Amino acid sequence: MAFTSVHQAVHGYRDGHRLLSCSTPLGSDAARAMLVMSDMSGPSMQPGFDEYLTGYSLAGTEYFVFAKTWYAPEMQRPGCVWTHSLLVPRAQVASMSAARLMASFRRPQIDGVDAAATSPVVIDEEAPVGGTGDGFADKVLAATMIGAVLGQPRPVIVVADTATQFEAVFLRLWEELWPAERTRFSFCTGALMPRANAGTLLDLQAVPRAIPPSQFRKSASAALVLDLRTPGKPEGWVNLVLDGAARGDATFRSWLEAAAGADAGRAVVPSLAPLFGAWHAPDSSARSSLASVVDAKDLDPRARNRLIGMVFDRANKESGAAGRRELLQDLCGPRDNDLAPIAAMLEDQTRLLFEESRTEGVALVLSLLGSELTEVGERILRTAVLLLTPSDIEAFGDAQAPYLPIIVGANQQLASSPVLWSRVGSRSGEVLSQLGGMSLKDEQRAAVVDAILSSGRDVSVDALIRFGGKNAVFRGLSAITSGQVQLSWPWRTALGSQADAVLEWLESLSPPSLGDLELGSRFVSPKAAQSRLVTVWKAGTASTGAIASRVAAFGLTLAFWEGNVMSPLFAVCFQPTYDAAGSSRLEYDEWEWVREHAPPSSYWRDWDKCERLAKAMARLLEKENAPLETVFGIVHSRPALKKIADALDDDRDTRPYLKALRKKAKSSSIGTREQRDALLEGW
Repeated sequence: MAFTSVHQAVHGYRDGHRLLSCSTPLGSDAARAMLVMSDMSGPSMQPGFDEYLTGYSLAGTEYFVFAKTWYAPEMQRPGCVWTHSLLVPRAQVASMSAARLMASFRRPQIDGVDAAATSPVVIDEEAPVGGTGDGFADKVLAATMIGAVLGQPRPVIVVADTATQFEAVFLRLWEELWPAERTRFSFCTGALMPRANAGTLLDLQAVPRAIPPSQFRKSASAALVLDLRTPGKPEGWVNLVLDGAARGDATFRSWLEAAAGADAGRAVVPSLAPLFGAWHAPDSSARSSLASVVDAKDLDPRARNRLIGMVFDRANKESGAAGRRELLQDLCGPRDNDLAPIAAMLEDQTRLLFEESRTEGVALVLSLLGSELTEVGERILRTAVLLLTPSDIEAFGDAQAPYLPIIVGANQQLASSPVLWSRVGSRSGEVLSQLGGMSLKDEQRAAVVDAILSSGRDVSVDALIRFGGKNAVFRGLSAITSGQVQLSWPWRTALGSQADAVLEWLESLSPPSLGDLELGSRFVSPKAAQSRLVTVWKAGTASTGAIASRVAAFGLTLAFWEGNVMSPLFAVCFQPTYDAAGSSRLEYDEWEWVREHAPPSSYWRDWDKCERLAKAMARLLEKENAPLETVFGIVHSRPALKKIADALDDDRDTRPYLKALRKKAKSSSIGTREQRDALLEGW
């Protein structure tokens, strides 16, 4: 069995009206409020009002006080009353029936009153109790009462013949309130004069008909005085409340609290009750409910906000994420109502849609693109666009492609994916231009360039470099060397004006490969920034491997610029350059680099590139008095060695050096047999 303990208090007369017994200590403010509310409700008792009920929230505590007052004629002093008060925790008010509370009242007696309320009242929640009567049995009376109390915000004063005349309808109405309002609602079934709690008139109270309104008109001027002998015609929403009460369910109460919010007062009912009817109509759906909420007049903005949230939740239950998406689509189009106050909430619903289903989120974007949208619709679309990821773009077809520049303008992260550039088609330049006008960080621009190159989409190289700057040059060069991008004419033209950036790219590699050097040599000149290029070429040619003639010629030019036969560039670059010249594989620009360091000995021998290279090398070897090891380290082939020997032998000044080399070659094992024989040939 389930039991609930409820604190209690008894007030009565002892040298004045006072608290006589209580099961829990109370603060001074709460005790003072209870003292006032437990005293007789007017200056003098009226026939038929010697017992009455009072309900009110006890300020400064977590209690709702449900009290019964009895006139105490046994006291010698006129006007004395007994009051038994139940202090119900607010959290339990909604689950406690009025009948069960009524069954717990006991009229205090003089004997034993001090101990009457020292312990809490234990309420058996399952024990049978007598009813309080069907307060809504008289439908006309109930409708009039509901319309008066819930249809407007003013306190209501009902003219009554006795305290019990409207007790049942008071209690039933209190029970039908939504939980939050039930803990705030104050009432009295027998107010001998209009009563107030904490300076505010009670929400609902019955006053004796014998008291003319002129006596309390001043103190209760803010109240609506109701004479139920002439009930008016109720509004349509009142029947909805009565229907729910007749069914005995809490649907209306729960729905109303969810829609109105815990802080809403009873006056919100007239505007919400019709919506409740539309919500629960036989053919109702989330979309029809949305229309009724959006089109409702004079609806509190906060309530409208909550209701639309409830509609979205309903749509999700009915149709999943597709239902949420359909509602958002409906709200984006032109309509008479201003949805600006709920725009933020609709943006939240858009985010929730993407969390539930990216497919439906993308479908929302696709449906809104190109549609006629309100300002709120534009906000929803922008929110959805910002939630798009690169994989979402795969769902875009040709019809949506024209909108991609605008989409990327709002969500720049999409441009960091190859998917976007593979979908953007001929509008790549437009998208790139849009991005170029934005304040993007270098790493963001670099990510865009990588995405473009990975996509394989043809984009203006000049535009790409203008957008990405040095990063675009670096990434373009790397893509070319890896084979990801072809060295097309547009790339050649664009990189031709980026010599400084190309050199920086080469310097950034650790170390550059021979392929990197070959590509770099097409855009930088060995006649500029030679010291930096020497460092790069030494690093790139340090590893073994066949060196292309272009790389070799470039490196040999730099070696001649250094003028030091000990430079490793001579060792790796002279022989490949010589061989290429001998087999006519030296391209025009490659020979142009070297030729100024290898002038002809006579004008009729200008054509012989090998002879010119050999003479230039011979002069430098002799000048530096290079040892045989160095000579053989630079010159490898028999033809090249013979050419160099002939060049040294042709000049009387260099013959001694040649003679010294031959002596050393004849008496040592330096170099290979072929190298030594080539040097000694004819000697």
